[in-house]
Amino acid sequence: MRNTPGELLVGTEGRYAREVFHQRHPTLVEQVGRPYGAAQRAALRALLDESLTGVIQRLPGDAPDLADWDAWDRGQFGRPWADAPFLWAESYFYRRILDAVDYFRPGPWQGVDPFRPMKEPELADLALDRDLGWVAALPAEPTDAGLATVVKAAVFGNRADLSFRMQEPVSADDPAAPDELLVDETAALRAALGARPGAVCVVTDNAGRELLADLVLVNWLLDTGLADRVTLHVKPAPYYVSDATPSDVEAACARLGRALDSRVAVRTHAFWCAPLDFRALPADLSADLAAHGVVVVKGDLNYRRLVGDRDWDPVTPFPVAAADLGVPVVALRTCKSEVVVGLRQSIVDRLDADEPRWRVSGRHGLVQVR
Repeated sequence: MRNTPGELLVGTEGRYAREVFHQRHPTLVEQVGRPYGAAQRAALRALLDESLTGVIQRLPGDAPDLADWDAWDRGQFGRPWADAPFLWAESYFYRRILDAVDYFRPGPWQGVDPFRPMKEPELADLALDRDLGWVAALPAEPTDAGLATVVKAAVFGNRADLSFRMQEPVSADDPAAPDELLVDETAALRAALGARPGAVCVVTDNAGRELLADLVLVNWLLDTGLADRVTLHVKPAPYYVSDATPSDVEAACARLGRALDSRVAVRTHAFWCAPLDFRALPADLSADLAAHGVVVVKGDLNYRRLVGDRDWDPVTPFPVAAADLGVPVVALRTCKSEVVVGLRQSIVDRLDADEPRWRVSGRHGLVQVR
């Protein structure tokens, strides 16, 4: 790619990446550590201290994914955290949390999701029944209005990001938060779905409310014949606090009161927890995605991985920045990090003047198609 901008780095003063490490992560470490014993809490604090002032340590020799991370290293081990690319360092920080809480080690904490206490209240919220009332009114036919409704719900369901809420006050429950789509290419999504039902892949982001909205989208595509099968890709292990895992899919289906459709396959891949962007997709995963008629990429993190976590000019065309997956790709995302492309200059000028933190506030959504 010509004139590719530089990667965003953790330690750059005045940038969002530094805020995440110095503001979000201390809060996260405190919350994660509450159910654990003294040893795990001490390990979490040591990780936090390392990430703020130290150099990046390699995984322990008995780590089950040591070979993966050695391959994904990209020369980061042994360097100061502050000098590392934001995407790489943030992903590795979450991986190191699992070590700190003994997620992989035999014992009482093995296999226990350290973020489960933060995830569970979302699905237990009694207000969900009211908030999902609109689902019963969805049209039974594949109308443009119906597609617009489920797509917009999936976009703004992306606000429901627990790690984001530790740093930004806006949430799905904020009545003052507008649902503004800065780019809406839902019509291009409809064209990509085609005249005959085909296979759709959804690369999920968060569990809880967002995953509920994703499942409504998936069910509506199947029920109306816009898709004949769907693949849901989820994370193979706990990641970024609220990212969806297979057990989160089961919990969301139970909360919706509808079993997972037999035409939906749930898959995982180690790459979904990698610190790399989509241009580094392994061959097997790339072939999997390309076997679908459309790939829907959900959420802010996947957006950063799709276009590259770089200092893009926001008017850069989305097809220029987005990785070519060999199939039409649709990004559904709310803006919760500095990376954004595909905007008109007039929109950028307005937002810069009226809302200095518009790129990270979670108030604005994108539906973009490559």
